[in-house]
Amino acid sequence: MNAPSLPASLSLPASLCILMLAASGARAQSLEPVGEALVVVNLVTAEYNRDTRSLQASDRVHQDETIEVGLDASSEIKLDDDTKLALGAGSRLTLDKFVYDPKKSNGSIVLDLMKGTFRFMTGVAAKPTYVIKTPAASITVRGTIFDVYVEDNGQSWLLLIEGAIQACNARGQCQTLDEPGKLIRITGDGDVGKPVKWASLQDKGDTPFDNAFPFVVKAPSIDPTPILTRDVIIGTYSDDKDKGDQDVEKPKGKRDTAKPPKKKREQSTQKKTKKKRTAKNTDDDSNIVSGMDIVIGIGGGIGRGRGHKHDGGGMGNYGGRSMKGR
Repeated sequence: MNAPSLPASLSLPASLCILMLAASGARAQSLEPVGEALVVVNLVTAEYNRDTRSLQASDRVHQDETIEVGLDASSEIKLDDDTKLALGAGSRLTLDKFVYDPKKSNGSIVLDLMKGTFRFMTGVAAKPTYVIKTPAASITVRGTIFDVYVEDNGQSWLLLIEGAIQACNARGQCQTLDEPGKLIRITGDGDVGKPVKWASLQDKGDTPFDNAFPFVVKAPSIDPTPILTRDVIIGTYSDDKDKGDQDVEKPKGKRDTAKPPKKKREQSTQKKTKKKRTAKNTDDDSNIVSGMDIVIGIGGGIGRGRGHKHDGGGMGNYGGRSMKGR
C-alpha cells in the first residue's frame, strides 16, 4: 500500500502522526476480521504489534488483537459464529485464534482471558471448537454461559450460569462444573478446585462478589434476562437444599427407632381395653400421632428436595423450586 501524499504546509510531527494512523489502519485491514464490537462505553482499545486503536460500536475486531478495557469502561463483542462476550472494567483478552466454517459449524476458536471480568456465551460452532484460556488453566465448553474473574496474580474464578464447562491445568488435573450457580477456583499455580457455592468457598479474602461477577449484578445487553440472579447464587437458598441432602438419612433413623416392636404394639392395643389405662393411653396415642406428624413433615420435605435434585438438566436445580418463604 502506497503512503498517502501529504500537503507541503504540514509540519513534520503532524505528517508523522498521519503516516502512523494510515499504517495502523492498513495493518488492521490486513488482519483477519473475526467479529465486531456491539457496545463500547468509554475507552476500549484494540492492540496488535504495538499498534493501538480506539474501538467504537460496530467496529470490526481481528484475530491476534488484544482488547483492553479502561478502568471506567466496558464492552460487549460478538464473534462471527455468534459467540458473545462481555468485558468488565479493567479487562484484557486476546483473540488468539478464530477458524470457523459456517457450512460445517466447526473450526477452532481460542480466547486468552488475561485479567478482569467476563461473561462468555457460546455461539453456533460445535462445542469442542471453543478453548478459553486463563493464566493457569484452559476451559472447554458445552452449550454454555459462564462468568470468569481473573485476578492480577493469575488466580481465576469460574461461575457457571448455564450448561457445563471443564477446567484443566497443564498437569492434566481437571474439574467438570455442571451445576449452575456453583464456582470453580483456579489458583495462580494451576490447582483446580472442586465446584462449590459462593457461601461455602473458603479463603475468599477481601474479594467482594459484586466486583468478581459484575454481570450477575447488572446483566449485559447480550444476556438481558439471565436465569440465575444474585440472590440465588450467594443466598442461603441453595445451601438449605444441600443441608437437607446431607441430613436425608437422619429422619429415617429417628423414625425407625420410634417404631415399637410388633409384640409391644399388640400389647399396647390390648391394654387400651382396660379402663384404668384410659388416660395414659390417650397420652400415648397423642404422642404417636404427634410423632407421625413430624416424620411425615420431614419425609415430605425430603421427597421434594430429592425430586428437584434429580430433575433432568443442569438448570433443574433452580428452575423448579419456589423462592417464596425463603
